[in-house]
This record gives sequence, structure tokens and C-alpha cells, in this order.
Amino acid sequence: MTNSDRNELRRRFVKDNTISRLALCYVNSAREKVVVQNEMFLSLPEEDMFKYLDIAKKSLSGTIGDNLMEFAYTSAQEDDENYRFMKGLLDSGLKNESLLDILFDKIIDSYVYDGNFLITVIADSYDVMTKTSDKLKLDESEEVFSYIIVSICPVNQTKAGLGYLPMENRMGAREKDWVAGAPEVAFMFPAFTDRAADIHHVCYYTKDSADIHDEIIDSVLGCSRKKTATQCREVLKSAVVNAVGGERPEKAEEIVIRIHDSLNSILEECEAEGENISEKSLDKIVLSAAVKDVVKEEAYVNKIVESCETEFDREPPVAEAFVDKKTLKKTEGERREKELVREIADLKQKLERSGNPEDTDSVKVQKENVSIIIPSDRADTVRIETKDGERFVLIPLKDEEEPEIREV
Repeated sequence: MTNSDRNELRRRFVKDNTISRLALCYVNSAREKVVVQNEMFLSLPEEDMFKYLDIAKKSLSGTIGDNLMEFAYTSAQEDDENYRFMKGLLDSGLKNESLLDILFDKIIDSYVYDGNFLITVIADSYDVMTKTSDKLKLDESEEVFSYIIVSICPVNQTKAGLGYLPMENRMGAREKDWVAGAPEVAFMFPAFTDRAADIHHVCYYTKDSADIHDEIIDSVLGCSRKKTATQCREVLKSAVVNAVGGERPEKAEEIVIRIHDSLNSILEECEAEGENISEKSLDKIVLSAAVKDVVKEEAYVNKIVESCETEFDREPPVAEAFVDKKTLKKTEGERREKELVREIADLKQKLERSGNPEDTDSVKVQKENVSIIIPSDRADTVRIETKDGERFVLIPLKDEEEPEIREV
């Protein structure tokens, strides 16, 4: 899924939408179903509708490749129970209550979370309009994209306090309440790839890209999974620390950032040559080149590369996932700031020297009651000459240059 694909779907979550149904299940900390609902979406009160649309939008938010991932189903996985269940749930349009109960039970039994949470499920069918090469929409529909979005939101208790009581038009004590927050985990099936349904993939959202809740992927979806960009960078960092951290712990963090920078430069070169870097895998050749550019010891290079390969089960992720552009931007800013401080200090020192006759790089040369401050390495070259009856002081400027004649 590209940003363009994602944004096209998000723009649908407005008041005038075609979402057909909403199902939900509110679960308490004891893993009990407190509320279960299943109804036509457009029959909801308008205020409620906007809240559920907001949950759907946030379920397709974040950075693609980090918060928002596409996980694949292999041919073997498509023969398994989980995939067949997801396909059946999609085809039912959320009208099959027993399938919804199974979905809720799967999530309740597997989701690792201490506290209350809300499960929402929406079903929608989108008439995907044909677009011309200049991105202008045409009237005819290219295909109908039918999909479901399942979102899991934490439900937390608000604090008691004073508040406005509109029914009584006064300030008064407000009781504690339970409020659903933004989704922690969500998934859309099938994925939306190149503006079309992709039943071989599922789009998966995680608010915390360092903890993607593997239990949902394994127990509910049953698809293959891959590491987020954040997890990829942690793999690289651990590999570097394990390889060189024991001998140079203070250098490990610096080495990681420099590898990011080297890899970013490699990708920029590939992009300049016309390659699609969003699909370029971080294979052994690319990773080795980036690491060798920073770490010169061959043994360390091999150890880092082999460690990364093992972590990814020899299926390399997209190379862009390894580049922490935020850190690079921050580091570049800090580096430039240090350079400016150093340049200012050098300039200040030069200014002080230029106005100080006692500067150690300069000497005072006296020639017949005339004193001149010049660089010490030029002291022996100053001389007095008479020309056309007038006397001059001759001061050589640079090697291989004629002396400058100044009248005394």
C-alpha cells in the first residue's frame, strides 16, 4: 500500500460514506463481553458515526513500513483455518453473528492487554473510479473493493473533577467515565494495493512499532509477518553493539548512525539511477557495502551482516526500513552546529591575533626608526631601499612574488 492508496481510503471516512455495517464488542479487564452490537452504520446517531469514522481513519494512519505494514499469506496459509475464516467474515458483510462471535473470542483469548478494550469492525464497499494518467478521475467504476477494518482500542477511566453540567447550567462534580482511545492495533482485509483488492495480503496497523502484538497476527490472522522499520533498526543496533560494543561501547551508537548515513547515500545513488528504492531489499551485498563504508575490520563487518541475516531468516526487509532519517536529520543539525561553533571560535581567535602586536606568530622589525609588525617567518626578508632619491620599505608578501614597495 502506498501513501496515495491509503489516503484515498481515508478520504472516504466522512459523513457521506458507504459503510454498510458496524459491529463492536466492549470487553472488561476480566475478559468478559460487556456490550455486543451489530447494526447498520447509517442508522447510528451522527455524533456516534463520526467517532467510529475517526477510529477507522486512525487504523490506517502512521508511517507506512513502520506503523502500517502489509503482511502476506502464503499458499499454505491460504489453506489454513484463519485465512478461510477471514474470507468468510468478509463475504458475510458482518451479517453472520456467529462469525462475529468467533472473531471477538479469538481477539479476547489472544490479545495481550491489561485493562478494558473495545473491538470495532466496519464493512464497506468502495466503487474504485478509473483514473487517467494525469490522476483525474473518470465516471466509470473500475472495480468494487469490499473490505473490513477491525480495530482494538483501549478503554480508560477518566478522572473525577469539576465540570460544566449543561442540564443544570452550573459547575459541579463530574463522575468518572470510561472512554475509548485511539486504536492500538488494527487490520484491514484484504489489502488495497495499486487501487485494487489484494486478497493475498492484509494491511496491519500498530500504534507502537516496537511492539506489533505478534499474538494477533498468529492467532487471529494466521499470516506471515515481518519486522517494522523500528524493529529493523533495533536489529542493526544490536548487531553493531554485539560486534564492537565490548571493545568500543562509546563508539557503537556513532557507528550505527554512520551506517544509516552510508545506506542512505547508497539508496540516493540507486534512486538517481532510476531504481524504485521503496521496493529495494536490503540484501547481503547492500548491507555489506554500507557497513564496510564505516567499519573497516573485516571480522566485525561479517559479524554484523551475519547477525542481521539470522534475525530476518534470510528474507531481507526493504532497505529504506533501516534508514532512520529523523536521527540523521538531527545528527546533521548537531554536526553543523558544532562546525559553526568551531568556525566562530577560529574567527574570534584570528581577530584577536590581528589586533595583538604581541601575537606569537608575529615579530616587530625595526628598520631605521620604522617599526613594522609582520609574520615571524618573513622577518629576515624586510629591507630598506632607495629609489629615485626616495626611501622605501620592501616587504615580501608570498613566496615567488615581487616585494611590495611602500613609501616611508
